[in-house]
Amino acid sequence: MSHLASNITDTGEGLTKGSLVWVRSSSSVSWQAGELRGLEGSTAQVWLKATGVVATFEASAVLPANPTIQEAIPDLTHLSYLNEPGILCNLGRRYAEDAIYTFAGPVLIALNPCKALPLYTTEVANTYKAGARDVVQAASLAPHIYLVAANAFRRMAREHASQSLIVNGESGAGKTETTKKAMQYFATLAGGTGVEGQVLETNPILEAFGNAKTLRNHNSSRFGKLIQIHFNSSLHICGACIKTYLLEKSRVVKQLPGERSYHIFYQLVRGASPSMRAALGLPTHPRSFAFLAASGCTDIEGVDDAAEFQAVCEALGDVGIDSQLQASLFQLLAGVLWLGNLQFEADPTDLGNDATLLVEDTASQAVCGLLGVSHASLSAALTQRRIVTPSEVVTKLLNEEESKDCRDALAKALYAAAFDWIVSRINLKLDTGKKGSGLSISILDIYGFEQFTTNSFEQLCINYANERLQQQFTRHLFGLEQQEYEMEGIDWTKVEFVDNQECVDAVEQVPPRGLGVLSVLDAQCRFPKATDATFLTTLKMLAWAAAAAVRVQEALSGHTRFSVSSRTPREFTILHYAGSVSYDSEGFLDKNKDTLNADLVELLVGADVSVSPLVPSLGRALKEEAEANIRRGGQTVGSRFAQQLRDLVQDLDTTGLHFVRCIKPNAALKPGKGSNLISSRCSSPSHWEQ
Repeated sequence: MSHLASNITDTGEGLTKGSLVWVRSSSSVSWQAGELRGLEGSTAQVWLKATGVVATFEASAVLPANPTIQEAIPDLTHLSYLNEPGILCNLGRRYAEDAIYTFAGPVLIALNPCKALPLYTTEVANTYKAGARDVVQAASLAPHIYLVAANAFRRMAREHASQSLIVNGESGAGKTETTKKAMQYFATLAGGTGVEGQVLETNPILEAFGNAKTLRNHNSSRFGKLIQIHFNSSLHICGACIKTYLLEKSRVVKQLPGERSYHIFYQLVRGASPSMRAALGLPTHPRSFAFLAASGCTDIEGVDDAAEFQAVCEALGDVGIDSQLQASLFQLLAGVLWLGNLQFEADPTDLGNDATLLVEDTASQAVCGLLGVSHASLSAALTQRRIVTPSEVVTKLLNEEESKDCRDALAKALYAAAFDWIVSRINLKLDTGKKGSGLSISILDIYGFEQFTTNSFEQLCINYANERLQQQFTRHLFGLEQQEYEMEGIDWTKVEFVDNQECVDAVEQVPPRGLGVLSVLDAQCRFPKATDATFLTTLKMLAWAAAAAVRVQEALSGHTRFSVSSRTPREFTILHYAGSVSYDSEGFLDKNKDTLNADLVELLVGADVSVSPLVPSLGRALKEEAEANIRRGGQTVGSRFAQQLRDLVQDLDTTGLHFVRCIKPNAALKPGKGSNLISSRCSSPSHWEQ
């Protein structure tokens, strides 16, 4: 039976002179293979394979190595010693042989190969079809995403209960590709109605409009998605539904150096036909647009944006967005790009103040023509703000920075509304109607844990989502399983595990139980004169109160996971399960409130429907959502996202859960390099020679 290996000072693990071991010095992060030569108290003498010398180590730094016969086995739980170097060595050996899938009991570990592999052919899919029907045949198959999907399908059919695949891992680990492979398998396994092709066509669409190049990943999902695949009474695919979570709207107007905005912008600029290019006033290169040029990156190595655009157009047609609707959609996208080129100048009639006017030039003419608004109405909406009081309506003149902020807010709102419209059209096309049996298999692909040089509100939300899912993962695999053992009276040894509830509380907890970062942020958003600085000051006060055990019940929840440093005046730090992340508080309040000036909404609602039918429709949708939010009490982005996550976890818990943990093998995403897994000094200890 497999067991967790402790260091030799605990039990010795049966180690004697000549035992194969792993060692690591206090100054190193890498494990080295060796052979135990002797034990003297708290020290051990180990012959090192890499150097051929005998060195002395603390006994606590020595772990037993697995026997040669267990090299590169497909299930980690079958290792004699389930310790860190043993796991890394096994994964590294399999990765070197292009065996990217390994089981860890019920969990599939998927290493990103960073290259194409012949693992997803029709022949391979047909091999795994048997596993969806017969548990015995499934047990004989090698680890694969197809096998996890087959197990989910078999349980759905056998137990008549919906299932879920939870695909997680850091950015660049291959979650999106893994999700696509699972969907392709279900289409092969349970197709035949014709709907499966439309379900697969959602992938290029969602990637084009929701994915972007980041510093860590060339195709990073900048939103979360849950794809529910529905089955009829014959267990064939009869429809699907897509739920999305927190699109990163700020990427539309600003990216970090070396990153790109959403793929669709570059695809449109490079792939538009001559007639479309002329109609939309598109230049031949993305650098002509300020929103795309500022990051200094407009290309992805090996990616043909023009060819991708044609594929996206075909996919849009397949899900019911015809050529006329596509023309209106691309017209809106071009309008968003031209918004970034708008310029403002000082108002000569407003002497002594900072009032501005919209410059009437090529960019403003393009925006007006594409969005169906007049120059006067566009200028007024961007350079003025009406403030409604109980007794009167006051018009505030905006300075240049405020006008640019309005311009950016308009661009972000338009793009996000277009994204939601696309998802709603897809769901309308894939709606099951009365054909469904009530059974479904959901695939969750949500953004991976992120840590950059500068981390903002988006990273806090993304990492909070990962905390929530990590909590579900550990509770399901350890807590719930152990509860089941106890109820069934099974003789077993209780396994202690670390629950990250303290970190979840540090982010989300609400009064009267305590205050989390999002609760503090929401409270600050309700104060008219609150700023990012007052938000951080409040966090500091609560953290200090918690540290001093003063009124702890009102202090920041999970304070051991939260800290504020005086050396970085704008930052606060949260110790997540995946590591410590410092967040820059600048912009937190605006991003959390995410309010769109009512004048901008009215600008869109009043757009000429004969010029751009989509713009006024999206304007009405934005207006209805704003009014609904007021009725809800003014829900912020953070509180809405927290509620979405709670609902998501609750929904997932009603289904059978299947976990896929994706791993990024190296920071550069280069094929054949597993530096994140194991160093060259942590090679397998088999076939040694002194």
